[in-house]
Amino acid sequence: MADDSPRSAAERFFRTMLLILGGIVALWLALELLAQFWGWVLLIAAIVLVLWVAVMLFRYWWGRRF
Repeated sequence: MADDSPRSAAERFFRTMLLILGGIVALWLALELLAQFWGWVLLIAAIVLVLWVAVMLFRYWWGRRF
């Protein structure tokens, strides 16, 4: 059953600090993982951009011929 008694200020402060610490650790871990393969992400983004531009140019070129 849920305990509906009010929590003390110290307990709320402690829980808040744990949540902030958890957020900092999660952000740090995400940045470390991103740092390992950011080059691959940029390469994939560049390939997608080149393909998109090629498709747009192809559509424009075929649209002008008719």
